[in-house]
Amino acid sequence: MEVKGYDEHINSQQRQASGAGRRGMTLSAGQPSQSQSSTGAHASVGQFFDQLSASYDAAILKGIPPYAELIGSVLGYCDMDSNRPWSILELGCGTGNLSLAIREMFPKSKLTLVDLSPEMLTQAAAKLKQAGTPEDHLTLVANGFMALDFQPQSFDLVISSMALHHLLDSEKPVLYQRIFNWLKPGGLFRCVDETLSLPAFAQAKNMTLWEAWARESGATTEDLQVWIDHAEQHDHYAPLAEHFRWLQAVGFSNVDCYWRKLMWTTFGALKP
Repeated sequence: MEVKGYDEHINSQQRQASGAGRRGMTLSAGQPSQSQSSTGAHASVGQFFDQLSASYDAAILKGIPPYAELIGSVLGYCDMDSNRPWSILELGCGTGNLSLAIREMFPKSKLTLVDLSPEMLTQAAAKLKQAGTPEDHLTLVANGFMALDFQPQSFDLVISSMALHHLLDSEKPVLYQRIFNWLKPGGLFRCVDETLSLPAFAQAKNMTLWEAWARESGATTEDLQVWIDHAEQHDHYAPLAEHFRWLQAVGFSNVDCYWRKLMWTTFGALKP
């Protein structure tokens, strides 16, 4: 298992007005490529999830009631042979819930997991180790997405769950261009994330429905306030149509939406 270093100077964001050494691991330095002006808040995203890591798995089930369906939706639309040894990049692995599902679906594949939170990466690695993942099939990268530097055509699949909304809208198309470059021809991009509903009435209605659904799932007022405060400081939701436009502009084809509930949306594309 390889671990790449955590660069504390990772990109920061501000909320839009429309409303991320163990034994047997090697450590290498990250290579930040984002602007200095976007440094602090992405680091604080990592700190937020470090603090939440111990209770994250329980909290996410209350904060995102359709979480299991959400995970199933992003992986279920990966039309790939489960017996092939793919190279897979996961952006924003958290505590490894999607990572574990990827491992179960593609057991021969090599996984590269990226997250801002070293604590969450530790948990993800433990889950995968317990599932029997060989050390040479797992690379951990504790860094921000805009600081990543992979070789062109390194991956067959780039997948992400509930992470890209931490990027500024100006950063999202830049990342999509990099994902396109990192994918092999015929490679897939799959993402489930929060998107901005239009018009504003629809977004407000979805937020009201989310709060009621979360309370039914056991979330307290304090639980909800944690997520609301986090969103106000770090989240940047873009309309699905904008994601489609950005993906198509960098060369992706077969851009489509596969699943949606309230603000949670699964979409993806193909590198021709």
